[in-house]
Amino acid sequence: MPSHKFNAAHRELAAWRFREIRNIADIPRYWAHTTPEKPALVNATRQLNWAALNARANAIANRLAEFGVPPGTPVGYLGKNAPEFFEIWFGCAKAGCALTPFNWRCAIEELVAIVEDAAPPIIFVSDEFLSTLDAVKARTGARFHIVPFGVDGLTTWLDGAAETDPLILLTPGDIALISYTSGTTGRPKGVLASHEAFAWSFLSGVLEPAMSATAEDVMLVSMPGFHLGGSWISLSALYRGATLSILPTFDPTDFIAAAARDGATMAALVPTAIQRLLSRPVGELDALKSLRFIMYFGSPAGADLLLRAAELLDCRLAQCYGTTESWIISMLDHEQDLPCHPHRLASAGRALPLVSVKIAAPNGVELPIGSVGEILVRSPAALSGYHNQPEALAEAMYDGWYRTGDLGRFDEDGFLYLMDRTKDMIISGGENIYSVEVEQALAKLAGVAACAVVGLPDEKWGERVVAAIVSTPGTTLTTEAVIAHCRGLIAGYKVPKEVRFLDALPQTSIGKIRKHALREALRQHG
Repeated sequence: MPSHKFNAAHRELAAWRFREIRNIADIPRYWAHTTPEKPALVNATRQLNWAALNARANAIANRLAEFGVPPGTPVGYLGKNAPEFFEIWFGCAKAGCALTPFNWRCAIEELVAIVEDAAPPIIFVSDEFLSTLDAVKARTGARFHIVPFGVDGLTTWLDGAAETDPLILLTPGDIALISYTSGTTGRPKGVLASHEAFAWSFLSGVLEPAMSATAEDVMLVSMPGFHLGGSWISLSALYRGATLSILPTFDPTDFIAAAARDGATMAALVPTAIQRLLSRPVGELDALKSLRFIMYFGSPAGADLLLRAAELLDCRLAQCYGTTESWIISMLDHEQDLPCHPHRLASAGRALPLVSVKIAAPNGVELPIGSVGEILVRSPAALSGYHNQPEALAEAMYDGWYRTGDLGRFDEDGFLYLMDRTKDMIISGGENIYSVEVEQALAKLAGVAACAVVGLPDEKWGERVVAAIVSTPGTTLTTEAVIAHCRGLIAGYKVPKEVRFLDALPQTSIGKIRKHALREALRQHG
């Protein structure tokens, strides 16, 4: 089987590179002792060395204890990328709590559902989203304390907090991060990631040559902290003692300026971001010469785009395929895999070390090479479960394997090819969008008799959200009205970019919408 196995013997090696780092809380402890003056976090206005970061994490942990937040509790975060994100995460880890970052792009109703499920006793929020969080609090029965931070960061809230290490005992199974994903039912699901899962992900990254990093590296962070690319990838760099150069969000001009200012050597991006970089004047790209490695994921990238990126950026490129539940599953290293086999650009690469992948039939039986089936994953970095939803874990797993919901196949050399998505998930601009969420919003609009949402290829976004609507007889709906309605219920990136009004939707004999047929019909009449 084209996969990498792991067994109990690896357990002793989980943090083998730095034996003192047994969990996330140990990362600032170790580097504050080893290289206290080295920059850990930098952005346009702040710079924290490891000693300062460790002290801030201690103070946050102690203040959380003073607020009566017990170990094992989710702690919320609503804000764009900032040094505070990592200060709070390490502080939560030292307090034995689980950081729970919320998607700041969500509509208020979506945030209400997530906050009610997570039930954090305290939520840190940047000034930019304070009014949003106030609105959430007014519309939910959940009770939580709000800690805002702005230009002064957390200084006011931490005034007088002890900077001594609380030394809370952590076990490998303790939860370090809760990442919310909407899922196919539309109900938010909090994916539980343990300290042990992170330790295994660190080892997997160390064993993968393309992902190797050192304390001399500078990781440029522009992907959001509620996304795998902003949380797990960034933490992997910090594990190695690298510096994080932090941008609030991705903007090509700001990205180029930060890379030049801080000497960025690594970055994680989605193909849309790469495309926006390459749209800048070629002379501006000279400022990116310090970059040696770019990981991209979220959606496949076109061959033309990647060939231009390889030429203009002149750095190593690697495509990553993964899920919130499993971390990174496979990687396609352009430098290693493509020179003699350019056709592999259509693949998602090969499984990472310690990760097992198989292609299975609906009954879980492994299929032969070349056959298309569901992609199942077994990884020591996989989720521990879903917050408050134990039944959801049973549905997501099959005999110890995580069911990705994606369809794929292997070639003879162990390269994985994604064929389709069984969960009707749309990936637009690197963001996962489940069609059912958009359909539920559309169904609340008066005049919608039937609807279906699919993704269609889009040059800019990878895929665009397209809504097909059958109107109630005697009513007249417009694209503008549909979009305005959706904007009040779901995040902006989920709102349909295109609306088609049809007389009927293709259905099976039992009345189920045939999305494949709908997708093809919309393509042909696009």
